[in-house]
Amino acid sequence: MLLEKLLQQPVDSPKLHLRDAIYGASGQSVLLQEVLGMANADAHGVRHIFFGVNRGANDELLFTPLADGALEELQGSVELINRYIEPVLKIEPIYGDVKGHLVAALEISRCDNPPYIVKTDASRDLRRGDCWVREGGLFRPAQRADLDRMYRYTASRRPQSTDSNIVRIGFAANPTQTTLTTRFPDVSRPPSSHEAYRMQNEIDARKAAHNVNVEDTGLVRLLHTRLYGNERPFQGQGIDTLVEGYNTVLDSYHDEDDYYFFETHALKLNFSVVNTGHTPLEDVSVLISVPWAESFRTADRMYGPPGKSLTAKESELLGYPRVKRYKSAVQIKQEIPRLEPDATIAVFEQAIRISVKPELAGKKVAIRYSILAAGFERPEEGRLKLILGKTEA
Repeated sequence: MLLEKLLQQPVDSPKLHLRDAIYGASGQSVLLQEVLGMANADAHGVRHIFFGVNRGANDELLFTPLADGALEELQGSVELINRYIEPVLKIEPIYGDVKGHLVAALEISRCDNPPYIVKTDASRDLRRGDCWVREGGLFRPAQRADLDRMYRYTASRRPQSTDSNIVRIGFAANPTQTTLTTRFPDVSRPPSSHEAYRMQNEIDARKAAHNVNVEDTGLVRLLHTRLYGNERPFQGQGIDTLVEGYNTVLDSYHDEDDYYFFETHALKLNFSVVNTGHTPLEDVSVLISVPWAESFRTADRMYGPPGKSLTAKESELLGYPRVKRYKSAVQIKQEIPRLEPDATIAVFEQAIRISVKPELAGKKVAIRYSILAAGFERPEEGRLKLILGKTEA
């Protein structure tokens, strides 16, 4: 979710808390109290504690530079939270640019099993069993009425967790399609390869002409025109310069190749999910796991054409999902705040881009998925089958 959009929530929203700075070593108790308060708040969906931003008297955003090492400290906070709070919360540090300022946040999701409490003494003022809530923009110890509300909520979700196959997921717009046979673009001639081929021809021809002592400017111009047409002006480069360019063509055409592999010649995949139950599902989290290899590469962001490259932030703004790469797989995550009964929706706003090498034609690829929602005791898991047909001409 976009950070700018999250910050548009009311300042007293139970799902949003703003702080100028990260807690620091002396603020661990405050950290735990505020995370507990957000997790136990009377709200649905993902919650966020922001750092480096606050609101002024006129409700305008005020930014404070984050200290050096703040992002690393935030990652350490996750370990502290997991050590002292139960049941387990899903916590993820995120960061990005808002109006030219770096801000960070703790994203707290899947708060569907309250009450969340301190599981072991954390300090003299924060003991085992302590419970906090956020209400009206403030944090306070939980009261009996708060606990009654949480227990009622948890009890209301339990029948749902006994159902099986509540959520179905499939390829494209059909959540029942678990097998897809598809052709994919031929990526055997990326821009760098095409350029290297022309440069090699020019180098060979120039060397041959030089060896028989017939090379002159006119012939060189004619050769250049035959190879490049009107794509680029004639510069009269020497052979040594051409050879140097040939040796560095991969670096020179890096942006063009990325756009070729992950945009114009990419296999673009999306999925859809449907809620087959009788009640809405909230805090739905879809995790797709796709194999990773040099012959089957998933882009971690969208790529623009040469001269119009996209940053990771711009890619996020355009709706490309979060992609995390591991040694032999990538995981793509998407959060869906609410999924109505019988509702079918696309999992990703932008299809994931995959570069597939021609040698994989005819191969089968297993794509694994895991789906969690509020009230689920365990994720729904399974796999989809992608069959790679012939490359497109």
